[in-house]
Amino acid sequence: MCVSESRSALFNRAAFFGVAAAVAAPLMLGPDAIAEAADARYPLPMPTGTLAPGNAHAMRLAQRSPYVRTLYSNVESLARSIGAADLRDSVLTFLHHPAPDYAANQPTQQKRTAVRDALAAAGFVKPDAPVSGIFPIGTEPNSPTVMQPFWSTPGSGEGSHHAYPGGLATHEYFNASMAESFGKNYDAHYFGGRPTIDRDTIVAAALYHDIMKTAVFQWHEDGTLFEELTIAGTGGHHCLSGAEAIVHGRSPRFVTTLLSAHAAPSLGDEKLVTDWCCASAIIAGVDPVAYGLVKPDGNGWKLAADPVPVESFINYLSDHDYVLSVHAYEVVAARLKARFALRQPPATLAWYRAAMLSQTTAIALYDTLARRGAPAFDDTLQRYEANLDFS
Repeated sequence: MCVSESRSALFNRAAFFGVAAAVAAPLMLGPDAIAEAADARYPLPMPTGTLAPGNAHAMRLAQRSPYVRTLYSNVESLARSIGAADLRDSVLTFLHHPAPDYAANQPTQQKRTAVRDALAAAGFVKPDAPVSGIFPIGTEPNSPTVMQPFWSTPGSGEGSHHAYPGGLATHEYFNASMAESFGKNYDAHYFGGRPTIDRDTIVAAALYHDIMKTAVFQWHEDGTLFEELTIAGTGGHHCLSGAEAIVHGRSPRFVTTLLSAHAAPSLGDEKLVTDWCCASAIIAGVDPVAYGLVKPDGNGWKLAADPVPVESFINYLSDHDYVLSVHAYEVVAARLKARFALRQPPATLAWYRAAMLSQTTAIALYDTLARRGAPAFDDTLQRYEANLDFS
């Protein structure tokens, strides 16, 4: 998610961490236990074409990680538990081969520029915004490269949460698991234990809403990441993922739920979600009114869903992984930078950091530092370094 300070104070952090501890426990296992936990039924899906050099290197690092192999099998297992066949198949398609179909529907540079211009006319991007921010490298017709795998994609941009190979899968698995937990708690506390919350929607929305990070957060050859375009005041991946949901024929209710991840449609933030629905519709090439996302409201628009579904709020609540993960990344990245300067391993700093974090996550290392101190933290890094191939 893209952090909004004005919204973060509305979330009860103590309650979040109480639920988070149980969900995160399997991801804190040691490397040997992690390797044994992988489900052989769900191996890493390999790309069907050539990757750009930076993406290929990130994939090799992720492929060597027992953590990533286990994590991916957990993600696929959760996706396969979605009951609705069409929705389940759509999510699995993204996990296996995350090719942006919204881009395939706009194949010419003329059409792509027209999409940028329509977004600019609506005030969602600047008039001179790069078209490549909406249609990133690898989405061109007859592109010599294919999109990077879901399982080697970072979870955010340079210097932010989960910015390492496997970071997107880490982020989405955690969020989807949190959504499932929130749904059970809402059923238990507000609906007498009856299964009222649509589990398929909240799990699928959490796995779906960041999927276009595979396009916007690609790897340069030096291990740094592409810069993301802001669309309608939030990270571009958000509206691109919404556009992809529209292109795949997902219901207006589902799209609204998906696009509520960065702000709940309440407490003055309704317009944010409305703008993201409109921006996603422009990118997908549909009329947001005809699609059922928004309706006229005086001189503007409002969400067509009135009242909005409870699942939208659950999707927002579940996307608060950043509360810990951003802080953990900043602390750990600073220590990795200092260690890199002393040891000079055979890699750039960016690739050294990516290789190390792909083995364990910044949160696991942060916890080691916080609970056991710097000596244990350094010993853990040394163990990973000894087993890593940085090439």
